[in-house]
Amino acid sequence: MHCEGAVLGPTNKLNLTIAAVLSLVCVSAIMLHYHDQFWWPVDEGVYAYVAQRANAGDIIHRDIIDLHSGYGNALNAWAFRMFGEDLLSLRYPLVLIAFLQSCIAFVLLKDKGAVTAFVGAVALAAFSFVQFPNPSANWHALGVFFCLCLCLEKLPKGAPGRLLLAGFLVGVCFFTRQLSGVILGLGLACVLLAEAEKSWSNARLSSVLIGGVSTLGLLLYVASKQSLFGIFWAGLWPMSIMVVASLRARVSVGEAIKTLGAVLAGFILAGLPLAILAFSHDALMFWLNDVMFTSLLMNGRDFIHEQSYLFIVFGAVQAVLAPSGGVAFVSGLAWLSLVLSVPLLGAYASLKYFRDRALPPSVILAVFWVVGGLHYQIPAYFYFVLPAGLFGLLMLRSTPAMLAILTAVSCWALVFQAGQPLERSYRSLIEGERAAANVPANLPRVSLRVQAEDAALYRDLIETIEATARPSEPLMTVPMEPQINFMTGRESPVRYYFTLFGLRVEQDVFDTLTSLDAEAPLFVVHRRGDKYSTPLAEQLLDEIKVRSEQPMSFGTLDLYRYHGPHVPSSSAVAK
Repeated sequence: MHCEGAVLGPTNKLNLTIAAVLSLVCVSAIMLHYHDQFWWPVDEGVYAYVAQRANAGDIIHRDIIDLHSGYGNALNAWAFRMFGEDLLSLRYPLVLIAFLQSCIAFVLLKDKGAVTAFVGAVALAAFSFVQFPNPSANWHALGVFFCLCLCLEKLPKGAPGRLLLAGFLVGVCFFTRQLSGVILGLGLACVLLAEAEKSWSNARLSSVLIGGVSTLGLLLYVASKQSLFGIFWAGLWPMSIMVVASLRARVSVGEAIKTLGAVLAGFILAGLPLAILAFSHDALMFWLNDVMFTSLLMNGRDFIHEQSYLFIVFGAVQAVLAPSGGVAFVSGLAWLSLVLSVPLLGAYASLKYFRDRALPPSVILAVFWVVGGLHYQIPAYFYFVLPAGLFGLLMLRSTPAMLAILTAVSCWALVFQAGQPLERSYRSLIEGERAAANVPANLPRVSLRVQAEDAALYRDLIETIEATARPSEPLMTVPMEPQINFMTGRESPVRYYFTLFGLRVEQDVFDTLTSLDAEAPLFVVHRRGDKYSTPLAEQLLDEIKVRSEQPMSFGTLDLYRYHGPHVPSSSAVAK
């Protein structure tokens, strides 16, 4: 198997053409089968409700609080306008992004041989959004990551517009998902420092300053995750490459300013349309507040710090050493290989950079990108960074053994993990136990295939709401169930869909009650035991209970009929 670059002859061109066609067929088959599988209702609801309200004329951030900074919401709103107001419509941009990633991987890997390009393209599809089918901004940002890889690999150093385009892509990423944009920006800084070693003057102060600030920022982020395992899993490697790159680089002050200026100009250019749009609707300060501060409200939650990918490692080792069957044994090996691929990428890239004094830009970006998986160490966030990590490994080393392992693990992932519900226990997930087949949801604005019991629960809940609620009646959820707002087409009576965003001081509780009183009677949905609940949300719920009829329960969801201070003595909605 030919895995190294070579001058393309007729045979090689034919092989690449065949590989490209086969890649397209395989990626298409994966997308066709999995694009409408599964849902994670609350997350789906967040993106769908915001897009729904935007298309209805609400100004995001002014009329509705949201932590995302713009382009993801714009893409979702566009999808609704193009394909209809349905959760399925939000999957089509994900399909396009998955195709884009696979195409970029093929282009960047083709010099290593047709087989490598084929395996890389198909593997990226296998580990794309189909592993967590959800219109998350993480998937949108991942597409930008691959675009930046293409930019830095194919545009030579010094090419006109290279730095401007790179800065623009980092800006698009940031204004899609802020944390992803910051991490991608740090990766870009490291790439430019690594390139400066051979191309710039013999000054060192500028490079040390840039590298030092970048390393400090990365260190603070990694330390904030409070995970010793996370440091060695992903955090150590980009910091080590950054430190070495900044010490080796030779950057004059003038060249540093020129470079930073070009990158910053591209970044500003990316955010300018959003800023102008917000300003034109008197929403600039709301937009800036949400972009810079609302997004930080998700940090520091106890349940986030309690999770660790080490749990997957322990479970996988147990599945291998004491398997409950052949599938469990294979699944344990697959999970071990996937989780350990991240530190393998970091360690191998660091060693190669120390030894050879050079790394492909896309490998450096991949080493940085996987650090984003430390934000919340659960399988979903692992899926968000895994495609970049696997691509980085192939860019570094595409041996026959590596290709065989990646092919086998990709097939396993499609059979035992893709489109499967997250409600499975860690043991079931790690051992590859498949849930019952998904069925058509048959829910308003939901043309997806989901678990039958999940669909039945929401069907009963929505029928109960629609049987009593007035046509234009709003709907409140605590702490957040925006998927119900979306499916019923009912607006929240307050600016927020998530109590964590809207209840920041005690006065906010009373302001919310005033808004509810003005719209009463209306339904309030509450999920018992929700990990996102806060003391202020509980205080609001206590007030709602004394102003409502006895709730009706649907699984873990309680449905209250809120009447305000004067509750009728009879209960139209009995428990």
